[in-house]
Amino acid sequence: MSTKEFIKRQVEKYTSPLTPEQFTELSESENSILILEIPLKDYSLTEIVRIVESHYVHVMSLDLLPVSGGSILLLSLKLDVTDLSPLLQSFERFNYNVVYHCSREGEVTDTQKERLAELIYYLEM
Repeated sequence: MSTKEFIKRQVEKYTSPLTPEQFTELSESENSILILEIPLKDYSLTEIVRIVESHYVHVMSLDLLPVSGGSILLLSLKLDVTDLSPLLQSFERFNYNVVYHCSREGEVTDTQKERLAELIYYLEM
């Protein structure tokens, strides 16, 4: 499997509608996906999880794919955070290559829509 196929599969799993079987496997707290490209010689799951958990974030799911004959690993992390900015900065500081990231930040809930409508109504008075 190529790098592009792996990323595409991870993104599809994250964004596609869920079947009942997939729903039982997932948690509502999975809000972000982060894919790292790591040389095998530098791979340390302990260090990666330490970086993630230092931001009070939890790893909800993890997938690993060896590419380039096993010399490089693609690590997909599903996380329970909506804002990845501090985490991305930490991975950059520790010289990790972030290949892809996506979060559900920016999704507007019904409550937020109602509050915005009330604010606009109040401002138009």
